[in-house]
Amino acid sequence: MYILAADTSTEFASVALIKDSGIVSDLRDSGKQAHNQKLFDMIDRVLKDEGIRIRDIDIFAIGSGPGSFTGLRVGVSAFKGMAIGSGKKIIAVSSMDAAALKAFSDFPDEKRIEILLEGRQKDFFSAGYSYDGKDVRKINEIVVRPYGDYDYINGLAAGNVEKQFIEHKSYKSGYSPDAAYVGMLAYMRKDSASKDYGFEPEYYKEFKVR
Repeated sequence: MYILAADTSTEFASVALIKDSGIVSDLRDSGKQAHNQKLFDMIDRVLKDEGIRIRDIDIFAIGSGPGSFTGLRVGVSAFKGMAIGSGKKIIAVSSMDAAALKAFSDFPDEKRIEILLEGRQKDFFSAGYSYDGKDVRKINEIVVRPYGDYDYINGLAAGNVEKQFIEHKSYKSGYSPDAAYVGMLAYMRKDSASKDYGFEPEYYKEFKVR
């Protein structure tokens, strides 16, 4: 089984190819044009690395947010188009879930990890997670908190908010959503993949024109 995965919820666009439960190839890129100009080039490269084509993909997996409004629209639309065009199944994976799995892979003994993802308006998305070895589980609903609001954290926290804004001793930075973990979660949840292409990105807050 091949799963093609991507996450475009942050400034870092990432693409990964999963074969069964293993990562075959993955790429990440950043920059102003990483999403709308480089995404398909990255997809082409991971497919060529394995010597396969879009028609060989069994499931398309896309990070559904929260995160960048523009990035999410680009990624979700692209993957819907490929899934519809090839008549294959698709699954939306929360970008928060992907960041959580990435954190638990580095801290497997933790019972709970608070995930903090940059909101880009002097705020961040926050939710607590557990992991049972089979899937990550959200303990509470995602909330938006302003910079400086982190006194509620008990135990380990991880995310992509810069450390200068989260001055908590247990906070580990550098944990952005990543296509490889989107793909691994898609494999864990493969029975939920379908040809229902009507889902939308999970923005969690209103778009603001700047």
